[in-house]
Amino acid sequence: MTEREKFIDKIMSFLKEGIERPKKLKELKKLPVEYIKDIEEHKDFIEASKLNTIADLASANLDKLKSIAEEYDITPTKIEEWHTVAKIITRAGKYRGEVSRKVMLLGIDNAGKTAITKTLTIKYRGNLQAFGQILKDLLPTKGAVQDQLRVSNVNIILWDLGGQKLYRKIYLREPERFFFDTSAVIYVIDIQDEERFDESLDYLEKIVKIFHFLKESPYFLVLMHKYDPELELEPKYKVFIEDLSKKVSKILKEAEIEFEIQTSSVYKDITVFNSFSNLVRRFADLDVANTINTILASHAKQINVDNIILVDNSGIKLGEAVQNPEIGKLLYGLTVTNLEELIIRGLDQVFPIDDKYFCATILPLVEKNVILAGLHSDASIRDKLKIPITRDLEPWLENLVQ
Repeated sequence: MTEREKFIDKIMSFLKEGIERPKKLKELKKLPVEYIKDIEEHKDFIEASKLNTIADLASANLDKLKSIAEEYDITPTKIEEWHTVAKIITRAGKYRGEVSRKVMLLGIDNAGKTAITKTLTIKYRGNLQAFGQILKDLLPTKGAVQDQLRVSNVNIILWDLGGQKLYRKIYLREPERFFFDTSAVIYVIDIQDEERFDESLDYLEKIVKIFHFLKESPYFLVLMHKYDPELELEPKYKVFIEDLSKKVSKILKEAEIEFEIQTSSVYKDITVFNSFSNLVRRFADLDVANTINTILASHAKQINVDNIILVDNSGIKLGEAVQNPEIGKLLYGLTVTNLEELIIRGLDQVFPIDDKYFCATILPLVEKNVILAGLHSDASIRDKLKIPITRDLEPWLENLVQ
């Protein structure tokens, strides 16, 4: 199924069954208003409101509709739902079929969302020297700010939504503008702001309810943010993270939403990159991704290497065969930290790391280069990584991203 077909299916789910799919999405707004699910049962309300088409409902004054609805025992919430659906359907005509992924950065004000946005955009636009100055110059985001990134083979539209109360009210009042057709959410909680934990959790619950109403099920990456290096030895922050993680898990599990919870800090930016890399991998063809992992596991066994990981030149993890998640994070961090040098110089140096040895090498592919890195018990890792694997991987890597 194409991206366009998926989008049309999503739009049609708001309409009653049996309606013929349109050739042009812009024709949907001309349909009779009673084609929206549930509303056809309230013909008196439709007539009193002088609504003919879906476009009429989308452009109608919401307060006036609520006032009329009182006479027919229709709740304000139901009116808001119909009004939102009408606006979504009316906007559908603007869809041009771009294959891109909408990723939303959400959280209350001062949680650190804008710093994360800048960390990612600088990383993927190669402007690392400006990073320190930008952190100093950051101001609170006013409204919604968009950044476009090309990461691996994925076009990503990153939405940073300002978290001040005024803006939060706007987002929740106009969900069709902000939340519809979202692929993933990065929800940011400031673990240093203990007094506002409940406020952040309350906002998360409201967002989850909005997605449920819109029939959206984006993947959630929840970042326990501002867990700066100097805080890692303070026991109270570990307690905060454990308690918040339980409460967040409860909210998202009850909503049947897939999610991951990670700690992060822009002063330890590899934590942000690793979490974002895992998120981008969610957009890949899962069958292909699993096949790549299987090939890597087989290769690791063949060359007798403890842990290997495959990344592209954006720093996105393409696959791995590691002993446990913590070793995987270490190996990813070592690789991405040295990524620029590896790409430019093609170095195959061996670095001792505690009781192991790290090495990475470039695998030349037809379309682009990828990097195979390993963490092993002895320095033979360099020669072992040179044993060919490209021929097995190449056809799968070309089809990794849908």
